[in-house]
Amino acid sequence: MKAASEFGEGLETRRQMYLAALSLRLHMDDPAKLDFTKVQVETMKKYHLFPYLEGTHQWASFGHLNGYSATYYTYMWSRVIAKDMFSAFQKAGMYDAATAARYRDKVLVPGGSKDAADLVKDFLGRDFSFEAYRRWLGG
Repeated sequence: MKAASEFGEGLETRRQMYLAALSLRLHMDDPAKLDFTKVQVETMKKYHLFPYLEGTHQWASFGHLNGYSATYYTYMWSRVIAKDMFSAFQKAGMYDAATAARYRDKVLVPGGSKDAADLVKDFLGRDFSFEAYRRWLGG
């Protein structure tokens, strides 16, 4: 079960990397010359575990392409930051009242009154880092 769970997490991470790269590529290229399927095939080869299935056009149903611009990658950054913040609970203990109170007071209470990066820094006592996410990935 653990191996299956880790495979699923890895698969989802690769999928998110693919979607972020696809979004960025589709927004970078000249729209007049853009071949959506070609970009999809190239991006899948680089990031996705599974190959392109001929005749499919996944980009046509990728709703985040409209409205998000090229910022789909923020889903991955959110996970990086969440894993870093969660590491404070792992270090202190999942039921540590002081850590929970600090999270409440430094993140939840101020909410949108401060920049998100400042809320994270206030809680962690430092800028967020990629290290907890790297550990979660097994690296």
